[in-house]
Amino acid sequence: MTKSKLFYALFLMSAVLFTSGIISCKTASEDEVIETGEEVIVDGDFDTKTKDTTLANAVVIKYSGTTATVTNSLESSGVKVSVSNGNVVVTSTTTTTEVNYVLSGSATNGSFKIYSDYKFNLVLNGASIVNSSGPAINIQSGKKVSVNLLSGTNNRVVDGSTYATSSEDQKGAFFSEGQLNFAGTGALTVMANYKHGICSDDYIAITDGTITITKTVSDGIHANDYFKMSGGTLNITAAGDGIDCEEGYVAISGGNITVNSVDDGITASYDGTDTAITPYVAITGGTINVTTTGDKGNAIKSESYTTVNSSDAITLKVSGRASKGFKTTGNLTITNANANITTSGNAFYDTSDADIASAAGINCDANFVMQQGTVTINSTGIAGKGITVDGTSTINGGTINIITTGATYTYNSANTSEAKGFKSDGAFVMNKGELNIAASNDGLKSGTSITINDGTINVTKSYEGMESIFITIAGGVCNLTATNDAINTSYGTVSGGTESNDNSHLKVTGGVLIVTGSDAIDSNGNFTISGGVVISNGNENIDINGNFLVNGGTLIGAEPANNMTKAMSTSSTQVGFFIKSSASVSTSSLFHIEDATGKDLGTFMPKMSSSYFHFSHPSMAKGSQYKIYFGGSYTGGSFVGNSSGWGLYTGGTYSNTGATLKSTTTTSSSSTVNTITF
Repeated sequence: MTKSKLFYALFLMSAVLFTSGIISCKTASEDEVIETGEEVIVDGDFDTKTKDTTLANAVVIKYSGTTATVTNSLESSGVKVSVSNGNVVVTSTTTTTEVNYVLSGSATNGSFKIYSDYKFNLVLNGASIVNSSGPAINIQSGKKVSVNLLSGTNNRVVDGSTYATSSEDQKGAFFSEGQLNFAGTGALTVMANYKHGICSDDYIAITDGTITITKTVSDGIHANDYFKMSGGTLNITAAGDGIDCEEGYVAISGGNITVNSVDDGITASYDGTDTAITPYVAITGGTINVTTTGDKGNAIKSESYTTVNSSDAITLKVSGRASKGFKTTGNLTITNANANITTSGNAFYDTSDADIASAAGINCDANFVMQQGTVTINSTGIAGKGITVDGTSTINGGTINIITTGATYTYNSANTSEAKGFKSDGAFVMNKGELNIAASNDGLKSGTSITINDGTINVTKSYEGMESIFITIAGGVCNLTATNDAINTSYGTVSGGTESNDNSHLKVTGGVLIVTGSDAIDSNGNFTISGGVVISNGNENIDINGNFLVNGGTLIGAEPANNMTKAMSTSSTQVGFFIKSSASVSTSSLFHIEDATGKDLGTFMPKMSSSYFHFSHPSMAKGSQYKIYFGGSYTGGSFVGNSSGWGLYTGGTYSNTGATLKSTTTTSSSSTVNTITF
């Protein structure tokens, strides 16, 4: 080819209306390809490059405008080919030979249709097939098809917006009744003007290369049994779903997938008629980017369970009303992940369900488990949620970051929905890992119970930081900030609450609990400390309807002089102080308690100016002397608390220089609760 012709071909490519891509298939016979030369075919706005090839058991079909020429060496072996204008129909009755059908050239109005009793290879060697009245490629065979796009070739299929009447099933630009296996390093562009882009009534598998689906009326890829991808690149723009497996599963283990769809991005759907079918999604590798724009659209959806075990990047962006990042009817198990999820859709009242539908980064109808990796969720829509789980939630490791910034959605006085961080209807258990939440409403909420055995929970913004009926802090660090209750146990059966004990329970047996809010600690039932460290500061430091027992651990709590908080219950087994002061400790000053020998039991800097204090320490004893200072300084060590500097200072040295000794007191020889006023 001359340089001028090559320049002209490249110029035409710059004005292309169809996005090119690359997909290649390797078949057993590809090793027999002999490359002897190449030519460039310019078809209007589409460039194809063909290679001279020699394949065993080959039927060669070359398109040119509205005609096609055929070289058939297997006619005597049961392979019949008919040509009507640009429409090629193959009927193969052989059951012993794996035929290679090699397609090249440009059909401005043509098609390739095949009936085959045996598996075969479809080799696309720079073929552009446009059909105005049906599928461009129409495989009416239930046998396995290996699609090979030769290295360095561009290929295209385009169907018509209406199909000629037929009793046969034909649902896409590239349609097959049987299995489709794509591999290789060539290029395939698909435009679907009627329904799906690539469709199989069996399964679809991709092992290498790039496929670009530029437009569909419905789904980009539509499979019946399953969809698998282990390599290559897949780009889809679809008016329906990006990838839809109708009655089976989706398994992605490698490659690069980019989906821009109106409805679901990647979905394993199910009509419920065959109970033997398990429509799951399994991701073990591959870079995945999904963007959806439709209402109630889901980036990745499964009608059964979903598993993610991949360190490759998963990026999900959903903008439609009540849209979801991950949506699963069954369990969602994340063994490893590198996922970034953004939702921006608003909530709305869904009349079909007679309920409010909200967006969520993760929506799991069964149980959620996180083992390792990082999941980051940013939800900006009205009443958007970070993670919602109908069953139990278990965090065994990894990092979850959630930000929700949307306002509350109000349909009427009886139907409202708030922007929450992590909501689990079943039990929430954290054994390891890190959970970071900044939410417009609740940070972490469970309708059953919350148990923290280890790990770190940081709620930096919330209306209520952590809420459930039963909460147990057994280990780890929980640092909770709220405008209302930082931590709250309640059955939630009475609007506005009551002052009666509803038998909910907050237990601290280990770890560190740091809380600040209007009510730092609020239990409509009971509160028991038997170990660990509790640091609380709020307008009402500790609000308890039932028993307030300190049986171990370290407690330091503070609040302004409003006398709303209560002393510990007298049945507490560990000695403690309930202190009422007429003077306040400012947010830049210190509250300090030491024993008669000068041992530092607690040095505390308040979050807000405070006058009332709870204090208890395991070394405190009955009938012993203690000194209480306001002010002074602390050098060395560190503090256990919030990043602003408030909390309990440890590991350093306290100096009472400049401090005021507010009280020298001896604890009761008979009671564990000592109320001091000064």
